[in-house]
Amino acid sequence: MEVISFRFPHVFNPASSQVENARALQILLEALISLNMAYLEHHTVPTLYKSGVVYGRTNEWDTIPALYERGFGDCKSLTAAQVAEYRRAGLQAFPVFRFIPRRSDGGLNFHILTQTATRFEDPSKVLGMGADENARFSPGPRVLTLR
Repeated sequence: MEVISFRFPHVFNPASSQVENARALQILLEALISLNMAYLEHHTVPTLYKSGVVYGRTNEWDTIPALYERGFGDCKSLTAAQVAEYRRAGLQAFPVFRFIPRRSDGGLNFHILTQTATRFEDPSKVLGMGADENARFSPGPRVLTLR
């Protein structure tokens, strides 16, 4: 399997702006969602919540087949899978995210969840993300959506 690597020195660092970070994150998420939707056009798989996948931190941005094979993923892969699933079913869904400053270096961590026409849904929390980890990101009006 070929590994594809990207470098983004202008974002996701202490000197980058929240707007630049949000825009880069949105682009990456929409690319992952598009890859998932293309996969779902040709494959039938269980829904995310019936797949057996659980929450677990990773550095990878997994498409649905990689996520299901690994058996766990974090907010970026889980939300991208869920948004693709919802869109494929004809529902309006978007990834949204919250930033929280890192004390160690002043950079930002992010948490990604799903927004539908009627609610916010956190697949990471549903699939096992601990309350202590989730508490860093909620509650709060700092959900960012760029469309």
